[in-house]
Amino acid sequence: MLTVEDTAKHFSLTPETIRSRIKTGELRAQRVNRGYRLEWQEVWTCERGPMPKGRRIARYRMPLVTKFDVAEELRVSVKSVERMIDDGLPTRNVWGSVRMNPADVKDWLAVNLGVELKDDWHVRQALIRTGAISV
Repeated sequence: MLTVEDTAKHFSLTPETIRSRIKTGELRAQRVNRGYRLEWQEVWTCERGPMPKGRRIARYRMPLVTKFDVAEELRVSVKSVERMIDDGLPTRNVWGSVRMNPADVKDWLAVNLGVELKDDWHVRQALIRTGAISV
């Protein structure tokens, strides 16, 4: 089971946003002591996109990335990433925020643009976002 913090990290949102969605009933969670715990299936139901099944489940547990993360990694503008989305780059919509699965991004870029990213490219972007490293 996931904590509020785990869920926030997965969505690239704040824990306060997750707690708010739990309180409004948009996200189902179980109360455990003074906190909440969430099942992966409940987390995925908040995302507009295909429900993970079979071998793809592990990849959908990866924290989602933003358009900004992809733009930073590719050293292009966010507008360029939006054009890629228009061209078919798979996205997941989380309460109106566009997010992407890093493995889907990596696969799509390789097939459609011939761009190869490292398997862990999204980890660097998460470190930049949290301020652990600078660009």
